[in-house]
Amino acid sequence: MLKRFLNFTIMKSLKSLVIVGGMLSFTLAGCSGEIVSTSPPNAIIETYPAPPAPRYVWVPGHYVARGGNYVWRNGYYQLPPRGRTVWVSPRYDRVRRGYMYRKGYWKR
Repeated sequence: MLKRFLNFTIMKSLKSLVIVGGMLSFTLAGCSGEIVSTSPPNAIIETYPAPPAPRYVWVPGHYVARGGNYVWRNGYYQLPPRGRTVWVSPRYDRVRRGYMYRKGYWKR
């Protein structure tokens, strides 16, 4: 009887821990970058080749914050996830201490 009670208590605790961990990771996903004190440079104008297949979408290049500096990430073609067709570009939001990077994502 005691063993059954302990197993139930442990499983209940584990379930709570998994739920809280999932909520925390979801919350932190919005904080997708470091804060940089200066505004990002102007984007580099890219020329891009023809897509490798009809459904591929061009994801434009953009600056990513790394160690307090901006690093250019070249654009690339990507097949959108099922049911998602529009790429929302990453951006930098002005915050109290500078600029915070927000990741790009696929939208329905």
